Amino acid sequence: MKTVLQFGELKFRIHWLIAISVTLTVALLLNLGFWQLGRLEEKQALRTAMQERLEAPALALAQLDARAAPLSGVQANALENLRVSATGRYWNEASFVVAFQFFQGAPGFELITPFEMQETGETVLVSRGWVAPGPGEDGMPYVVPIAGEQQLTGQLHVPPAPLGITQVEGEAWPLRFRRLDIGRAAQVLERDLLPWVVRLGPGEAGVFARHWPAVTVNTRTHIQYALQWFGMALVVLVISFLMSSNYLALRRASRAQS
Repeated sequence: MKTVLQFGELKFRIHWLIAISVTLTVALLLNLGFWQLGRLEEKQALRTAMQERLEAPALALAQLDARAAPLSGVQANALENLRVSATGRYWNEASFVVAFQFFQGAPGFELITPFEMQETGETVLVSRGWVAPGPGEDGMPYVVPIAGEQQLTGQLHVPPAPLGITQVEGEAWPLRFRRLDIGRAAQVLERDLLPWVVRLGPGEAGVFARHWPAVTVNTRTHIQYALQWFGMALVVLVISFLMSSNYLALRRASRAQS
């Protein structure tokens, strides 16, 4: 079924089945664009919340509620980059290293040492930063012990859940991970661990090079995708206009007369 509409010399031939398809397509593309803008607002709010966490006073680690694994996505987002403090002692005899870590282009390890909290008796893993390989054949670094009671300050990091079984390499401490797995570390240590890692702050006792990437929230991709969907909707409308009207024929006739 076709309908012809005329506005002066401009004519439109409307095939209703095609018109409905075009309308649904444009509506879908616009909806995808607005969805990306909604995600953009969510990411901006998350970025603001993370910045506020960086500037807020440190919270006592013993007072946090989410202490049992597995953590939900909401819990992990709420904890990520949170400034915390704790008092206790390092378990210097049982450090781990995570391989394939880089700092200023140089390969090395991330050094992680268990920390027993005085307030609750619980144990949390503390990331002390990047260390260079040692001189031995296995490249294991020398772990500088931190003696006595310590009051540390740092930022929480919730590692992603590992896929499959995480291998632990080495026969003597420090043992080596290819990726950090808190559950596997708890098995090796034969003690429960809190489901997050504390990344030591600058100037803390025992900290090395703070190689962790800055916590950022990428909003640029959402803007790009929104513009892409809106642009595609505009293209569909323009092509539909040109294909259903005599606009191009009028333009050619006007140029021929001039």
